[in-house]
Amino acid sequence: MEMNSDLKQIESTLENIKNRDASYGDLVGRFGPLFKKIDQVRTFLNSMKLHTPVIDAARLAAGVPIFAETDLYNWSDAFKQSDESLLPVIADVMQLEPAVHRNLLAYMDVTENLLGLAQASIEGNLNHFEKTAEQLGIDSPAMLHYISNTIATPVLNALVCSMGDKLTSISWEHGYCPVCGSLPSISQLSLRNRADSEYLVGGGGKKYLHCSLCGHDWHHKRNTCAACGNDDSETREFLFLDNVEHERIEICHKCGKYMLNIDLRAYSSLPHLDTIQMGLIHLDLLAHEKDLAPVTPTIWNTIE
Repeated sequence: MEMNSDLKQIESTLENIKNRDASYGDLVGRFGPLFKKIDQVRTFLNSMKLHTPVIDAARLAAGVPIFAETDLYNWSDAFKQSDESLLPVIADVMQLEPAVHRNLLAYMDVTENLLGLAQASIEGNLNHFEKTAEQLGIDSPAMLHYISNTIATPVLNALVCSMGDKLTSISWEHGYCPVCGSLPSISQLSLRNRADSEYLVGGGGKKYLHCSLCGHDWHHKRNTCAACGNDDSETREFLFLDNVEHERIEICHKCGKYMLNIDLRAYSSLPHLDTIQMGLIHLDLLAHEKDLAPVTPTIWNTIE
């Protein structure tokens, strides 16, 4: 499902968000350039023909993601390129204080530091972000986590693209990503497949989870919670607003977690999965009102 460039998809998604609800206009204007820059970096890295990660079938069969305990040094140049291209845009979009920006520039200039943050993102090592944020004078570790993820995402997604069909043939039933081990930020119901029988009403509708870090999409059981594996229909439900049933909240009352879910069959033009989350904050607010926690905290579902 990964593409060489999603620029047109990003632009149309931003336009649809802005046109549908004027209250999102400021966010679109502020973050739109960052989404486009991330895609530009990813497209450039795709052209570099990066060293393809090794896919170990035995480790995957045991539930171990491809990048678990993997040395990122092979891709240090790609991470440096992403950092140099994105950090100035991130500083502008996030309105970082000049002193914080200078500290980040100096810290990220050291390859070991840059790769260390990327590794912490993959490992979910929040303690590393807490210590580093304090060192750099950043009040919120979550902010540093977001910055690190933003820089790492185009690199990891380019590596996902480099693996191509090898990934699509993987059998993976877990709720965390088979590539980097991160949890999904949104799920999607697929379009009708050409192979679907003409007698199958509607067609499509298979559930795919979208990784919050590397952007990989993998098939997952439609009636199962990605966070805890609960498949009891009595403790799971969907909520939506204003009769817009194709954009909804997938709720698990067993673990108290929720995740955004969109049905691609209802869109006239396919949305960009990372971008559209910015336009669904109204659903996150509804979930928060019900004391639910997101499967994966993001800048959008933790916004106040």
